[in-house]
Amino acid sequence: MTVLITKIRYHLSLAIRGRLLEINEDEMSNKPNLDSYRSFLVGAPRPMLSRRAEAALGSRHRSILEGLEKLMRDGELAKLTIGDMATRLECSRRALYELAPSKEQLVLLVLDRVMHRIGEIGIRTIDLDASATTQLRQYATASLGYVWRTTAISDLSGVEGAERVREIHHRFAGTLFERIVNTGIDRGEFRPVNASVAAAVMLASAVRFGDPEALDDMGISLEDAIDDMLNLVLGGLVAD
Repeated sequence: MTVLITKIRYHLSLAIRGRLLEINEDEMSNKPNLDSYRSFLVGAPRPMLSRRAEAALGSRHRSILEGLEKLMRDGELAKLTIGDMATRLECSRRALYELAPSKEQLVLLVLDRVMHRIGEIGIRTIDLDASATTQLRQYATASLGYVWRTTAISDLSGVEGAERVREIHHRFAGTLFERIVNTGIDRGEFRPVNASVAAAVMLASAVRFGDPEALDDMGISLEDAIDDMLNLVLGGLVAD
């Protein structure tokens, strides 16, 4: 019974994560495009599938990529063979191999694409004219939710390189936290703390919140957990 309950919680969390991603993408329609956030994008990870290469894809291959992303959000992609993927997406194996030379590389490409997409959502949530305190709340709420969604977006433990892809994106999220904290320090809004330490606290919290059972143990929702963490962090950051 305990194993069954754990499995139900796990699959429910995956479904919620996929739905959150879809909702956030819809909300981005009235946000500034990424060109407005050049200062935030310095040092951003390069996508495995370059924007130029993706723009050159035909509608069929773009549709396949979207289907692969859905399979990943549902926690299924890494468990499938190339043949299984082709069957589920009603495409040829050749079409999949045209995107990547192996199943492992295909899974990594899709993971990287998903993480880029959610990372961009986090950045575009920031109000460029707001205070550093508000920017930190905006980015933290979106990006910590993004870390939560991608730490267990699918069981990728058997896919070589998956943890490396996630680490690259998580590290960049930490870099953005540092930049916002340093901006607050420069403006006199925050105390002169070590911005790297503040970023590490927030990212470590995200990893903890990424455990499907952790929030149950805390008896708190993801949103409330992030809000409480931010209240604690900002309590130590905001200058008197």
